[in-house]
Amino acid sequence: MDKLLLTQLESTFQKCSDCLLHPEYPPLLQQLDDMVLTQPLVDYLCDKATSKKHIWEIRFMHLRILLRNPSAQSFDLKGFYKANIGKSRRPAMKLFWIRGFAMYVTEKELNPIMEKFRSTLEGPQGTADINDILSVAGLPYLVKTYGYPCFVQTLETAKETQQRIHPLLRDFYTLDERMEQVNLLSPEERHKRTMAYLEEQRAKTQPK
Repeated sequence: MDKLLLTQLESTFQKCSDCLLHPEYPPLLQQLDDMVLTQPLVDYLCDKATSKKHIWEIRFMHLRILLRNPSAQSFDLKGFYKANIGKSRRPAMKLFWIRGFAMYVTEKELNPIMEKFRSTLEGPQGTADINDILSVAGLPYLVKTYGYPCFVQTLETAKETQQRIHPLLRDFYTLDERMEQVNLLSPEERHKRTMAYLEEQRAKTQPK
């Protein structure tokens, strides 16, 4: 079964572009959510989750299966997660690699990583990253699951960072417990808020 599915995944993924999935691919990938993963399937997911040819959204579709399928934890992915924490530039991407790494390590190993992550969050951040980080799948999940002070402190830092983002640019979407995107605003509402923000910024630049 897994060999056939792997063959189907590989052949269908070849039909995908670097930024757009073929319609037949997501249903195939979703079959991995609840099945017991084998080493070839884990290797496939790891490869696609780190593919430099594809946008983050496509890579994340593969990573989140590794994060949410309980059978994935039986494989030694500690080094895999740790290596990609350092390679990720976007804070949200980095956080989900940390979420995977946390399954294998102690709080002591996480402390220096989270200290550095908090330092990153103290600088200017995009609303997309903060939305993911503060979603139930992000830092709140880590606080709820592990309760480590380093996660609690980082959650507070992320909330403070969110407050520095203009209210009109916040909360367009979030991630649910399965790390699936949930839109919080309709397209019309998003457009209205974006235009209101642009108009506000334009007014600030007009000579008085």
